[in-house]
Amino acid sequence: MGDIDVTGVTAVVCLVGLPLISGVTAIISHYWSKTVCHQEDVNLKHHLLAAGMSAEEIERVLNAGKSKQKGSSSEAWSGFE
Repeated sequence: MGDIDVTGVTAVVCLVGLPLISGVTAIISHYWSKTVCHQEDVNLKHHLLAAGMSAEEIERVLNAGKSKQKGSSSEAWSGFE
């Protein structure tokens, strides 16, 4: 009468508990990573401001490693004239 079905409890934990814990962990990890990246970006901007750089210089430094995005359609088609 006091026996617990260990197989049933184990199955419920494995089928419900583990995916739930994994999903919550993935969500927390994702947002924690975004928070850390944002904080590093803010720290870099504060450091550049403390070094005496202007807003235009900071923008140039932050965009230096990013690929250039396409401009207007006239710029995109200028090579075909």
